[in-house]
Amino acid sequence: MIFYAFHGNIYKESQFMCNMAYKLDKIDRRILFELDKNCRIADTVLAKKVRRSKESVRYRIKKLVDDEVILGFTTWIDPTKLGYQTAKIYLTLANKPEQRKRFIEKVKKDKRLFWLGLAEGAWNAGLTYFVQSNQEFFDLKNELFSEFKDLILDSKTGSLVSVHVHDKTFLYETQTEWLTMFKHPEQVELDPLSKQILKVLFKNGRENIASIAHDLNTSVDKVRLRMRRMEQKEIIPKYTIALNYQKLGYEFYKTFLYFHNLSDNDLEDLMAHTRDNHHTVHLVKQISPWDIELETMCSSYEEYNEIIGEITQQFSGSIQKVETAIMGEDYVFPSKKPVVFSEG
Repeated sequence: MIFYAFHGNIYKESQFMCNMAYKLDKIDRRILFELDKNCRIADTVLAKKVRRSKESVRYRIKKLVDDEVILGFTTWIDPTKLGYQTAKIYLTLANKPEQRKRFIEKVKKDKRLFWLGLAEGAWNAGLTYFVQSNQEFFDLKNELFSEFKDLILDSKTGSLVSVHVHDKTFLYETQTEWLTMFKHPEQVELDPLSKQILKVLFKNGRENIASIAHDLNTSVDKVRLRMRRMEQKEIIPKYTIALNYQKLGYEFYKTFLYFHNLSDNDLEDLMAHTRDNHHTVHLVKQISPWDIELETMCSSYEEYNEIIGEITQQFSGSIQKVETAIMGEDYVFPSKKPVVFSEG
């Protein structure tokens, strides 16, 4: 028997979002897909892919930015390549608005916080930190829980094993392969110039190399060399966009899959099944009470329910329990000063 956990009525909200969704044509969808895959793609290359002029592509990108469909261009950073380890906390919070506000303001300022998700469902707040030791996480957690002991009702902790990133094929349907992050921790040393370049690219993943070189008072060759090295070392796994998925009428779901026994064959089949589903965004392996987190982008709860129904049916002999949360807010490095930029 499979047990489901979900709280909150989202049907009316889903219908409202779909009715008010920003309208994209096929060209805009392909442009968003390609920019999400690599926001540093040359305008000329992108123009060829969508069979439009370079000027037309630039106009469309500007309009998508002006209309706040694209919220920004950024660079993903993998801190596990720089000697950091992951630590995750999921919290159920009491209905105390002022304390919640103070809690969110506090955690957002922590440069170690990689991801903050606010949701309704199986939990209310999810946090992923990058720390340098278990002791650091222990101290961080105890300090947070002590300060907000009257707000935190329940908690679950875990550690990332790997994150598998799916191309945004809900925008443009095509075959894709997983991009894997956080799988092989290393201790790569970055020189000061590399950190400065990374700061610039984190703020604007499309920043021109010549502009970076000029602003940092260095040469184009030095910037290009360091960028290439960080890409090869997978410190930079991806240049991408911040997409306003809610404006497009989509909802972001997190599904927590508990398995009786997750065999290698089951995992391989699950990854193949979810890879072939155009609504998949990420598949996360982790050490926690659950085995797999699946992230999907859907236009309605009915669509989401159909996707999860297919998974639970195919893996009915392995899945023990399913929990769901619908994301309300989602932040990556909310402090805007990631710990990887720290000196010493």
